Amino acid sequence: MRSHHDKIRQCLQDYPDGRTVAEIADCTRIPTDTLRRALDTCFGVYVDRWQGPYRGQWAAVWCVVAVPENCPRPE
Repeated sequence: MRSHHDKIRQCLQDYPDGRTVAEIADCTRIPTDTLRRALDTCFGVYVDRWQGPYRGQWAAVWCVVAVPENCPRPE
């Protein structure tokens, strides 16, 4: 099984304000149904806020966790 997680995280890192599923799908060329399943298991991504409603539907805006370069390892 091929993982799309790296492509998703890279797309979200390029847009620090976040993206909706439709925008991530355009960026990564991953089908939306596959993308929705991948986002549920993708490490380091989260729903930051909701946009809408558009025609009665709210859209989740996904972001990626920014880990600082000098982050110390836990003891």
